[in-house]
Amino acid sequence: MIKNSFILLCLIISSSFASNLEQIVNSAINNNRDLQAIEKSIQIANEQIKLSNKWDNPILTIGANDLQFDTSRRDLEPMQAQYLGFSQNIPINDKFTLQEEIAIKDKSIAQLNYEDAKLKLKSKLIQYVYSIKILEKKYLLLSEYQKNIKALEELTTSLYENNKSNQNMIIDLKTDYLKVEVQKEELKNIINNNYLKLEEITYEKVSSIDIPLDVKELVLVKEISNHPKIKILEQNSEKFNKQALLEDAKKFSDVKVNVAYFQRDDKYKDYANVSVSIPLALYGKENIKIMQAKIKASEFKDKLEDSKKSFELKIEALQNDLNSAYKKYQLFLNTIIPLQENNQNTIEKYNSLGITQPNEILKNLNKIIKNKIAAYDEMKSYFDTYAQSYYFTQGKIR
Repeated sequence: MIKNSFILLCLIISSSFASNLEQIVNSAINNNRDLQAIEKSIQIANEQIKLSNKWDNPILTIGANDLQFDTSRRDLEPMQAQYLGFSQNIPINDKFTLQEEIAIKDKSIAQLNYEDAKLKLKSKLIQYVYSIKILEKKYLLLSEYQKNIKALEELTTSLYENNKSNQNMIIDLKTDYLKVEVQKEELKNIINNNYLKLEEITYEKVSSIDIPLDVKELVLVKEISNHPKIKILEQNSEKFNKQALLEDAKKFSDVKVNVAYFQRDDKYKDYANVSVSIPLALYGKENIKIMQAKIKASEFKDKLEDSKKSFELKIEALQNDLNSAYKKYQLFLNTIIPLQENNQNTIEKYNSLGITQPNEILKNLNKIIKNKIAAYDEMKSYFDTYAQSYYFTQGKIR
């Protein structure tokens, strides 16, 4: 089950991460209370299927009739008797078959709700796991950035003592350092909260995550016909069409048979009564219920068509977001950062010849780090989009 659900992840991540993620997902599926509640609804649906074919309980009647309260009269009347009666509703059409079919639809809907909830759960897990890892990498870069600022501040202070810089430059660097500290604190809070969200979903404490951050060009597959959310709407539409047929069958669904045996005094013979009660659909109550069920079926059909279109457009929008984040990340990774790294080599070369100042080295290093941080921002956007698309595509890519 887990293997089939994670086809996409196997295509874009290493086996070590797959094992790690599988452990997290297994914990979530086994322990998540929301999923367990939906599983209970499947069990209830199973019991409803059993109930759908059960006849009404028979009614046993014991009594006496024509009782006399005038004690001065001792003659027994011919109608005086003790009796034993039995009544039973007997279905005469397809009501039970239709009830069973509706109950089966309810079970199918419950199972689809379970699959839909699992997809949402996995999508959240993917988002939190990648977010944590990317933000941890970004946190380390900010720490490196701070070290460079500190070194630049010390160099500027040294130059100030030799009248080669001014106090404003030193204050600006101190301010920059503190601003980065604020960013680090914000990141730390987000990371800690994401770990707590993982714990909330999995009911287990996750202390660290070790995953590769591979960014690849992905094509999302728009095969939505088997998505649980789409299937739920289809099943509901079919269910209410069955409900309309059931309401029609209820017009003459049961015949009530009554049998009673009357025991009388020895002077009179015992006798039995047999009667049959048939409901008459005279007031149109069933017709109203039929119409309600048909309207409900039509409503779910309209929702189905609307959801199909919404799913298709959502996948297209996610594909655009995924492509955009991928291209921007590649620009940082393959163009912007290499250019600055080449520039760094040039600055260091000129510095060795005494053409540039040492502070230019640190300034350019900070530019490289800033762009690496910006690249991580695009990477996070990429994986956030991927996590969302996992739900809508069920993890299918080309």
